[in-house]
Amino acid sequence: MSRDLMVQVVSDFGQEIGAQLEVDDEAYCCLAVGDELQIHLKFNEHFNGMIFYTELGELPNIGKKEILRHYVMQNGSIESNNLTFSYDGETKQIGMARLLPAAFMNSDNFKKILEKFIECHQKEQEDMKRFLQGELPRDNIQFIDSGSSTDSEAPGGLDQQFMRM
Repeated sequence: MSRDLMVQVVSDFGQEIGAQLEVDDEAYCCLAVGDELQIHLKFNEHFNGMIFYTELGELPNIGKKEILRHYVMQNGSIESNNLTFSYDGETKQIGMARLLPAAFMNSDNFKKILEKFIECHQKEQEDMKRFLQGELPRDNIQFIDSGSSTDSEAPGGLDQQFMRM
């Protein structure tokens, strides 16, 4: 049922903008916005919703740790509009995703999420340009040093390996 709802919402949006948008048998559709942005739409049964996904760009080698930490800290936060950021080690791409739950899937919500997703993509693209130019993100994360032992426990009982990027 929810996949059918996605098909209907995407089809209605396509008609509204004068494009023939089709969802394939895998519940996937790619939406090109201008020349630079591709938004991948996919219905996910596990999450019972439509996932919006795009790539932001390749992660630079210089400042990699700071940039990864920046995106990890943004994951799912209200300030990031409930976006989830990912990193693909093979392609070295930072990805950005957002879920539209089936319970809220209608044409109005789809358009609002899509518009906000595009705005967020533009902001994150500007950030990535600054990162590539050497202006790295700063955060106010402070880790407590519990002593000189190399086997000390990380804050919150986290494994030291988890703390490294």
